[in-house]
Amino acid sequence: MTKLNFISVIIILFMFPFGLSAQNCHITGRVAVPDLQGKNISLLNMNTGKTLASAKIVDSVYALDIEVSEPFVGMLKTDPQNNNPRSYYYLRIVGEQGNIYADLVTDSLSGTPLNDRFYDFSNRCNQEVGVINAYYSKMEKMISMSSEERQKMAQENLDRTTQLFFMMKDTYAANKLNAMGALVLENYLEYEMEDYESVMKLLEGAAPVVTSYQPLKTKLVAMEKISHTAAGKPYIDLDLTDYKTKKPIKLSKVINGKVALIDFWASWCGPCRREIPNIKKIHEKYGSKEFVVVSLNVWDKPDAQAKAIKDLGMTWTQLTDATRNATDKYGVDGIPQILLIGKDGKIIARDLRGEEIEKAVKTALGK
Repeated sequence: MTKLNFISVIIILFMFPFGLSAQNCHITGRVAVPDLQGKNISLLNMNTGKTLASAKIVDSVYALDIEVSEPFVGMLKTDPQNNNPRSYYYLRIVGEQGNIYADLVTDSLSGTPLNDRFYDFSNRCNQEVGVINAYYSKMEKMISMSSEERQKMAQENLDRTTQLFFMMKDTYAANKLNAMGALVLENYLEYEMEDYESVMKLLEGAAPVVTSYQPLKTKLVAMEKISHTAAGKPYIDLDLTDYKTKKPIKLSKVINGKVALIDFWASWCGPCRREIPNIKKIHEKYGSKEFVVVSLNVWDKPDAQAKAIKDLGMTWTQLTDATRNATDKYGVDGIPQILLIGKDGKIIARDLRGEEIEKAVKTALGK
C-alpha cells in the first residue's frame, strides 16, 4: 500500500445546519502514475465502506461529483497498479459542499478554506517528523560523537517528539466535536502508544462522528484485546498444534507452571528472524524445569515454517496456530510479539526485543 505522507488525511471542518438539503461536492485532482491511466479512482465512505462514486483517470486527471447533506469522512482510492492488490494510492478526505482539488501522488490539497487549513497543519507535522528523523540519522552516522553530545541530541529529539504529540493531542481536543477529531486521533494513535483506558477517556464527550468512525473503532477493538493481555493480567490459554507431533495441544500444558517466553513469529518476517539468535541464546542459557521457550508460528505456510526451523536451528518448543485465533485473542497485529509469563500465570511483559528479553527472563527467574 502506498502511504503518501506522515498524515495522509484531509479534513474539512464544517457543520451544516439541521435539515439542510443535499448540495454538490465536486472533487477533481491528478494521479500522474502511468500504470493507473484508464483505471478507476473511487470515493469511499469510511464509516459504511460503501463506494459513493467512481471515475476513470484520463490523462492523469479525474473528476467526481456527489451530493452531500452532512460532512462525512471518506477516502479517495485508486485501482491497484502493476497487478498488485496492495499497491494503490489513497487519500482521506471529508466530503462537503464545494470544490476540492486533491493530488494523490503529491498529497496536495486545495479548494476550500478548511481544506487549506488542514493541509497547512499536515505540512507542519511532516516538517517536524523530518527533523526528528534527521536526529536519528545523524546519531547513527556520528560514531565519534561524545556521550554528552549524544545525550544532548537525544534529549532535544525527545523534547521535539513530545511537543509534536502534545500538538496533535491538543488539536484533537479542540476538534473532538467534528470529523477532524476522528482523523487526528487515529493518526495520533499511530505514533504515540496509549492504553485502551486512556483512549476511552479521550473519547468521552466526543461527537458521534468521532466515536462511530469505523477505522478508529477497529483499532479500539484490538486495543481492548491488548488490554486484556497486558502486563499483570493472567495469560489466555490457547488451542494450538504441536509442530513435531502435529497433534492438538493447549498452551497451558506446555507452560505448566513455568516461567514461559512466548514468541509469535513467522518465517517470512525479517524482524522475527533477527530475534531468533537472541531467543536461541536464552533457551540454551536458561532452559530448565523452571523455564520454557515457546515459538508460536502464525500467519505462515507449513513448508516455509519447517524450512525456517531447520535453517535457524530452532530446537526449543515449536507450536503452530493456523486459525489466527492466537493473534486475535492477544491483540497481535504485528510480529514479532514476544511476551513473558510468570510462574503465577500472569503476563510480566509484552513487546520484548533484543537485550530486554534476557533482562526480563533473568529477573523473572531471580538470576
